[in-house]
Amino acid sequence: MSFLKYQKQTPEFVNNFLKYKKYIEFGSQTTVDSEYFDLRTLLRFVKVYLYDKDNLYKISKEDFRKIEIKNITLDDINRLNTFDLEKYIIFLSVKLENDNKTRNRKLASCKRLFEYLEVNNLIDSNPTKNMSSARVEKRIPKYLSLNESKRLLAVTLKSKNMFNIRNYAITCIFLNCSIRLSELTNIDLTDIKMDQSEKTIKIHGKGNKERLLYLDDAACEAINAYLEVRPSIGKDNKDYNALFLSARNKRISNRTVQVIIKDNLSKALDKNANIKDYKTHSLRHTGASLLYNENNTDIFVLKKILGHKSLEATQIYTHVSNKKLKDIMMNFAVSSLIEKNGGK
Repeated sequence: MSFLKYQKQTPEFVNNFLKYKKYIEFGSQTTVDSEYFDLRTLLRFVKVYLYDKDNLYKISKEDFRKIEIKNITLDDINRLNTFDLEKYIIFLSVKLENDNKTRNRKLASCKRLFEYLEVNNLIDSNPTKNMSSARVEKRIPKYLSLNESKRLLAVTLKSKNMFNIRNYAITCIFLNCSIRLSELTNIDLTDIKMDQSEKTIKIHGKGNKERLLYLDDAACEAINAYLEVRPSIGKDNKDYNALFLSARNKRISNRTVQVIIKDNLSKALDKNANIKDYKTHSLRHTGASLLYNENNTDIFVLKKILGHKSLEATQIYTHVSNKKLKDIMMNFAVSSLIEKNGGK
């Protein structure tokens, strides 16, 4: 999916903003597409708010999604003040039932648009400057245990079906490399290096930043098995260099991978598990959690593997397992240290 697909249905000032984010700031495709959808919601609200305010809370969600935004102008945007945009946040909560995290994301997209318009002298003032985000309680995302991870891999292990072999390789890379969904679907054949001296995979992260990750034997074996059955396509196909292909010999989409992982998770997890709590990103979190809890990976090394800008972002992956907590408490309690030092 790309915001460019919708540019004929979108005001030019929004198209220019999104192109700036993509091609000047080198924003990832996923991030820019997400901003497009956030801003589309904003402009739909603006259209109803400015021209049909009496129906603002009467309109159904379905009809709201059908509102065309092409004719929204900069004059319309200039009419908005902070009070109007605070009403937008309330609308997101009450009418669209967005939680705090989703509202904060949409507010952030709104702020970035207004900052862009202000810097380029396209609006008189920026009404979002003093708007603050709602407080969001940090929650540890769902992740799989080591045994659950093994069961997930077993769902497609030792299959002769080409798509199962592909799906096994996808799952292997997720768990062994702890990468994002968009990073996986963007892997090219030329990003893989598997010779005797070095076995690596080049990951294209957020902001087009690259990082090099090392592959273990299991991941190499899974990738090689898939390469043996991967369809050979000509260079006339724009996706000829994509590592993972769909049934139509196109680069596999994020959505297809999400469906694959969701289906396999439903087969691998205990019947009592709430499958809705687990997403494709849970595999990234699982890989990182296992690295930290089972392999005692240093947090700074983990930060580099995950491609995080700040250590704070990595800390969510470092929740201490019961096993690790027990080891710490049994071996490093103050009483133990006193005893080791002869009671001095």
